[in-house]
Amino acid sequence: MEIGNYTGGSFVTHAYWLEAGEGYEGVILFDAPQGIVEALEEAGIEKVAALVLTHGHFDHMWDGAKVVEKFNCPVYIHPDDVEMIENPGVFKPWIGVELEAIPEHELIVLPEQGSAYFTVAGRTFQAAHVPGHCPGSVTFYDEGEKLLIAGDTLFAGGIGRWDLPGGSMELLVKGIKQHLLSLPDDTRVYPGHGPDTTIAEEKLTNPFLQD
Repeated sequence: MEIGNYTGGSFVTHAYWLEAGEGYEGVILFDAPQGIVEALEEAGIEKVAALVLTHGHFDHMWDGAKVVEKFNCPVYIHPDDVEMIENPGVFKPWIGVELEAIPEHELIVLPEQGSAYFTVAGRTFQAAHVPGHCPGSVTFYDEGEKLLIAGDTLFAGGIGRWDLPGGSMELLVKGIKQHLLSLPDDTRVYPGHGPDTTIAEEKLTNPFLQD
């Protein structure tokens, strides 16, 4: 299955989308960086079945309210990051602008620092709560397609920064090793920033994940 990609905003943030499952029209969109609505329109996408946020940081929820307004879709986020999308004014000192809140949302409820199957718009993912970069960071693995929407947990040759409020390098590395490195080696990893990679490549070369 082809995965759609848009990269935008000052923080060069990725959004990805996959075709919705049986019985649903349109796409499932992961994250909403600045400019995503225009990008979807240019790609000819007329329906977003759901917006799924990998976490609540401003560059990933920037145009979330615009997505909801344009496509009238539900939004999903982990409960630990709800405060960020409901009150994005906390980010103004960082970015100098007031973002629009996303007051209506559904919760991705998972075991604490654990994983479970998560079904949205007719597709089922293995969702894992991997805090450390952000308290509510969640990754989404599609077993049939062998692809991982990683958000800002795992990058090509790196991991998410842990020096932001709620961050922890120890938790982040632990969660990556427990939930992500256990995936098949040929799993394609689609991160929130930078190039895509594979689980095998990160096992072998990522300096943060070597024992």
